[in-house]
Amino acid sequence: MAHSIEQFKATLDEHHEWPCDYTFKFIVPSKSLDELKSMIDGFPYTEKDSKTGKYTSVTVIIHANSSDVILNIYEKAATIEGLISL
Repeated sequence: MAHSIEQFKATLDEHHEWPCDYTFKFIVPSKSLDELKSMIDGFPYTEKDSKTGKYTSVTVIIHANSSDVILNIYEKAATIEGLISL
């Protein structure tokens, strides 16, 4: 697992010139939306409910100073049950 995180960090650093804007896309169970919103508080985001209302897709744009910031957000998001990172 740690190896794949290191690979992802290397890929981020290879494809981005820090600082820059980075777009996250998440699909979260609607019941857990507030948990995600508290995590991204202060950053611009858009949300769209699924047809059934069970899920919400959220797009967040964050101005990040390094790949470490991106990895930290993904790690926090991964603690939300049922969340999918795209």
